[in-house]
Amino acid sequence: MLAEAVELVPLALTADDVEVSLLDVTRLADPDVTAARFLTPTELEDYARLRHPARRREWLGARVCLKTMLLRRRCVTDPTQCEITKDAAGRPWLCFAPGFSGAVVRDCSLSHKGRFACAAASSLAATRVGVDIEEISPRLLRLDRAFAGDHDRPIRPRSPEERLALLWALKEACAKATGGGLGFALGAVECEETAEGRHRVRTADGREFRARHVVHDRYVVALCLTEDEAWAAAQ
Repeated sequence: MLAEAVELVPLALTADDVEVSLLDVTRLADPDVTAARFLTPTELEDYARLRHPARRREWLGARVCLKTMLLRRRCVTDPTQCEITKDAAGRPWLCFAPGFSGAVVRDCSLSHKGRFACAAASSLAATRVGVDIEEISPRLLRLDRAFAGDHDRPIRPRSPEERLALLWALKEACAKATGGGLGFALGAVECEETAEGRHRVRTADGREFRARHVVHDRYVVALCLTEDEAWAAAQ
C-alpha cells in the first residue's frame, strides 16, 4: 500500500481534531518517481519549475506528507485524487476529484526546512490552522531584533538558538493561519507561553491564536489555530 510505504512521524501537537505529521525528506525514494506517483498534472508542472534539487525535495516532501495523511484518513484512495492549490490569500487549499469529499479535512497547512517537511490537517469546520518548522541553529541570531522582543514571554529560559527558532516558528505559523504572507510583520506579533509547549499568540490588530510546539531532533515545530466563522462561511 502506498500510504504504508511512506514513513511519517506523528507529533504530539495532534489534538482537537488537528493532525500534524513530519516526514524526513532525506528518506524519500527517487524524487521524480515519487512526484509522478503523488502529484497531479498541475502539481507536476509546479514541481518541474523548481530548479534547486534540495528545494524540490522539500516542496515535494510537504505534499507527500499531507497526501499520505489523507490516504490514511481514507479521504482518497489515490494521492492524485486530491490537488493542493492556493486560495486567494496564498494558503494551501485542497481540491478533491469528483466523488471524493473534502468534509473530513476543512483546512491544512504545509512547511519544510532542511531535513524535514511537515503538514497539518484540520477537521474543525471554523478553525484556521498554520504550521511551521524551524531548525535550532545560529542562523537566526543576526535577525533577533527583526522579529523577537521583550513582549515575547517564554515560560522558562532556553538557549538563544532554541528561543529564536521557537519564536520564528510560532510567528510564521500565525502568519500562515492568517494568510499574511511575506508582508506579515513578525516583530509585531506577541508570543506568551502559558504552559510548557502551550502559547497565546496575538497579532498587532488584536487577533488571538492558540498555539503549541514540540522539538523534534533539533527542529521546532509550531502549530497555530484560530476560530474564524466568517472564513468558514465563505468556503
